[in-house]
Amino acid sequence: MKISVHGPRAGYGPSGMIESWSGDQDIEIADGNKKAVAWARMFVATGAATLIEDVADVPRRGPGRPPKVSQAEAGN
Repeated sequence: MKISVHGPRAGYGPSGMIESWSGDQDIEIADGNKKAVAWARMFVATGAATLIEDVADVPRRGPGRPPKVSQAEAGN
């Protein structure tokens, strides 16, 4: 995930520590770091940052259902 934090701003960063941004600054967040991703989503939702690249699309609950086959494709 990648966001651009709008500065100047100070507050809790993705690590949970107080950080400061002197100007607009791009931040890359590991997709597997759930707390940091939640932090980034909150910053984007409040307008403090802009989403550049969202979390990679990865299946989270295993394989889904197979796609439906239309009657024409099934030969009926």
